[in-house]
Amino acid sequence: MAANGVPRTKEQDQLKSGDGGGIYSDMENRLIKLEASAEDTRSTLNTILGQLARMDAKLDSKPDQGWIINMVCVVLGVVLASIAATAGVIALIK
Repeated sequence: MAANGVPRTKEQDQLKSGDGGGIYSDMENRLIKLEASAEDTRSTLNTILGQLARMDAKLDSKPDQGWIINMVCVVLGVVLASIAATAGVIALIK
């Protein structure tokens, strides 16, 4: 049954072949809208891919957890060494 409530004949249910001129008059408009939607989706996905690539590049330049832990250990070692050196100098002065 068609959208307007009139039953379709068997001939109307068959699509024409060749030039793409099917029987449903709004099919071409729907296809144009679908193609526009697909192009918009493709454009959005390309934008997202670009943003992800930039984020990946930025993350590659940031220090990771291992590097941060190593730096904390180095700073802690330098602080402890300077405390020990200060204690040694104070012991020599006395």
